[in-house]
Amino acid sequence: MSVIRSVCVFCGATVGDDPAFAEAAKELGTGIAEAGLALVFGGGSKGMMGAVASAALASGGRTV
Repeated sequence: MSVIRSVCVFCGATVGDDPAFAEAAKELGTGIAEAGLALVFGGGSKGMMGAVASAALASGGRTV
């Protein structure tokens, strides 16, 4: 059986008007890092993609 080592996340470039979306993105990034998984993402440092990646890195995770 295969072991999951990384998770790919693709989401919007902006966080939108509801702060709950940005908070959820941060929680996702943190959760990925805490689970010992690498985050594979295709975005920059802004918006939802940036929030996920920044939170993963801040929690000691790896990003690609």
